[in-house]
Amino acid sequence: MAVSYAHVDRLRRRAELYEELGVLENTQKYKAQAEKYRNQFVQAQASLPKSGRDLPEGVVLEVKDLCMYFGGVKAVDGLSFDVKKGEIFGLIGPNGAGKTTVFNCITQFYKPTAGSLYFENKSGQVVDLNKEVVHDVILQGIVRTFQNVEVVRELSVLDNLLIAGHRQFTSGLFTQALHLPFLKKEEKVVRERALKVLDFMGLTQYKDWYAVGLPYGILKKIEIARTLMCEPQLIILDEPAAGLNDTETAELAKLIRRIKEEYNCTILLVEHDMGLVMEICDRICAISFGKLLITGTPAEVQADPNVQAAYLGVGDDDDFDDDDDEEED
Repeated sequence: MAVSYAHVDRLRRRAELYEELGVLENTQKYKAQAEKYRNQFVQAQASLPKSGRDLPEGVVLEVKDLCMYFGGVKAVDGLSFDVKKGEIFGLIGPNGAGKTTVFNCITQFYKPTAGSLYFENKSGQVVDLNKEVVHDVILQGIVRTFQNVEVVRELSVLDNLLIAGHRQFTSGLFTQALHLPFLKKEEKVVRERALKVLDFMGLTQYKDWYAVGLPYGILKKIEIARTLMCEPQLIILDEPAAGLNDTETAELAKLIRRIKEEYNCTILLVEHDMGLVMEICDRICAISFGKLLITGTPAEVQADPNVQAAYLGVGDDDDFDDDDDEEED
């Protein structure tokens, strides 16, 4: 019987659970369990079936000929790009260009009309995202935020992070229904992870506050903090700077760089603040009306005439000259 990625991922999480318990309780009593699950994980990972698809060297996400049609509306039309491991990759375009639709296809909120989406998960296995169900995409290591803040306002900041960590639990239905001791151990580890994320994000002072009524910039931070609870391989940020002032945007730029470096992950973002995009992105893909304009460095994208036309429009200088000549005649 073929080994599933879900089984391999569960073994990895169980090994990490016992390792973290040993650190938290400063004891060696979990060492045997940690080594047991770590060995099982290594063996199971080696037995994962090959996908038959290899990505180019250093690429973590490949989008090829992606199409998303809504009736006669071609929101995305034959778009192709790839995202490399460890980079900050920007997706830009005017309003209505199809940027969020691309994100929704990657995370399987939408099933694409056509095209392929391949992703290298935490185990190094290349998976066809089009074959994944939306609630399992997170197990592959892909997490996202949304344009509109989607925190649970009636809960505390800490509880918002704990909810985000629920897919990291390895205990089954029986253990959770009876609230057995092992579940308490898992809850202890997940709670400690949440406290570390809050400290990293500078949100510790708000951990017991209800989300309702908190400043908008803090709510944005909570959304990003929730992605860090999911052991991300790829973080998708949808307009993270929307609604932020200049000071908050500058702080966000530093934070995104720290996340990439300290969590060793790749970041894909959509953003209308071109100052932020040009400052932090390693490469940028510009689209308009669902079609690719250019993929390149910030300098290359800025200098591209098609990008300038999409954002600023173009005037026909010759026509103006002709009109002037006619008036002189």
